[in-house]
Amino acid sequence: MAAISGIDTGYSISSLTSSKTEDVSMGKEDFLTLLVAQLQNQDPMNPSDATEFTAQLAQFSQLEQLTNVNSSLEGLATMSSEMQRMSALGLIGQDVVAQADEFDFNGESVELGYRLDSPAEDVKLYVLGSSGATLATLTAQDTSAGEHFFSWDGTTDTGMPLVAGHYSLVARAVDADEALLNCQTLVQGQVSAVDLSAEPAQLETTAGTFSISKVDKAGAVL
Repeated sequence: MAAISGIDTGYSISSLTSSKTEDVSMGKEDFLTLLVAQLQNQDPMNPSDATEFTAQLAQFSQLEQLTNVNSSLEGLATMSSEMQRMSALGLIGQDVVAQADEFDFNGESVELGYRLDSPAEDVKLYVLGSSGATLATLTAQDTSAGEHFFSWDGTTDTGMPLVAGHYSLVARAVDADEALLNCQTLVQGQVSAVDLSAEPAQLETTAGTFSISKVDKAGAVL
């Protein structure tokens, strides 16, 4: 009776782990079936090489470990997602700060801010409309490094009140040599509701809707 040849062809670790998750279980069963078949049908006068057989067993052991690690990581990811959702619900009624370049204006004063990595000579924030036109130019008073906020009542450059709607926010910071500096725009609002159907969860605030990955309960930028 002819001996069954080595079974690593088509069943290497790389090919098994590259298959879809739902196929991994079938690959393991096939691996074991072929190993048993090899033992049952090998030529007693010419048994399988012990070194090759050991290598095949090692491959199966590695596959099992990779499968277990993958399952553990999926479990941790699910747990982390659930913890994030619970944390989002706990933010209702609290003020949060979002690192964002868009915000909603509802006719009342909105808290806008900026973050400087280093001191600046001049900092300006620009409120843009849907067409990209500048509607308001806001000159910052504090140009030191760090996070700064101010309340804006919605008055445009023409002295007219801004209508309620969705707007963009752009910051421009320069040093004494007019070189551009890194400056992030911030928006602060009170959380009124949480959308848990989105991934990640979305926080609905008085200043717009922001991903929880961009806000922090204590108001710190992530």
